[in-house]
Amino acid sequence: MKHFIALLAVGLFATSVRAQDWVTKEFCSVTTPTIFPEIFEQFGLAALEGDARTIQNGTGRFWEITAPNGAVSHLWGTYHSSDLHILRLPASVKKKIEAAKVVAIEVDYTAPDREFFQQGQQYEGYYRDASDPWALLPVSPQTAYLPPEMSDWVNDRLSGLGWGEDAQLVLSLPGLAAILLSSPCDDFATGVFPIQDFLIQLLGTLAGAKVLSFEQPSDFFDDLKDRDDTAKALIATYASYLKPQTNNCGLSTNIKLYLEGRLGLMMAWDTSYVEATLGQGGREAVERTNDYLLSERNARFVEKLKGELPNGRIFTAVGAFHLPGDTGLIALLRDQDYTVTRVPLPGKAP
Repeated sequence: MKHFIALLAVGLFATSVRAQDWVTKEFCSVTTPTIFPEIFEQFGLAALEGDARTIQNGTGRFWEITAPNGAVSHLWGTYHSSDLHILRLPASVKKKIEAAKVVAIEVDYTAPDREFFQQGQQYEGYYRDASDPWALLPVSPQTAYLPPEMSDWVNDRLSGLGWGEDAQLVLSLPGLAAILLSSPCDDFATGVFPIQDFLIQLLGTLAGAKVLSFEQPSDFFDDLKDRDDTAKALIATYASYLKPQTNNCGLSTNIKLYLEGRLGLMMAWDTSYVEATLGQGGREAVERTNDYLLSERNARFVEKLKGELPNGRIFTAVGAFHLPGDTGLIALLRDQDYTVTRVPLPGKAP
């Protein structure tokens, strides 16, 4: 799930300017999630709501899955964030997590052995091949195709994470894309508060559930090997979220929409925002990003789920954008003869 709307500024190579100086803890701290209508003025709220209505299963985060044999499991759309509003799970959701035999998640980052731990983030494909002739040039092609200001946003994000000025010269395209997937706001809680997905994994594990990981951490790099166009689309899409902001109205609105389960509107807004920020090529970047992150991976998720769902009591937690749409998990599961029914939550969208 693309989980934050707009976040970052200035340039890595403008060393006199502090990186990410506007992405403060105060900016990232939403007191009361609120929808600010002015956020939608650029796109037109009516138009966005119209687009949202065309997205199948665009309302609801919590769903019940009934297998053909009658076994019951549950599906939850997560928000990849450590924001406290996101971490406060509904009581009915926590109850199902604690009763689950299996908790299924996108990726399990716990280390099964010492070798995995030592490997850290240095998966094969994370760094550029030393034989790459671009590595000898002073200008990196990793973001050269982006508008200059967006390349600066990316460099500033890298600087804010502690990378040196040669970051784009040593990172591969998939490596850079992987870095940009996380929100700068989560930097403030790293190592202290988990994102919601990790919280669910922890709660399930504490209750005795087995963890089913749909992917391995290295799969991202294996998938994008020799797929530069897809990696560049991911970089462009996530670079658009780094656009400097003067307030956190967009962040507050995004969290509120999620809490209300209005995923279709979130997706429509997200698409319009990225296209407007990127300009020419924006639609293609969004389509390539969604084809990989959502459609391609959703098919993988369902294949792994099929072997578990007949046993029942499976709690599946994946990014909320994986649920709606023609290639969303709800539609794919229904195509496999599973009955998928929305579970209402108090105070959520009808």
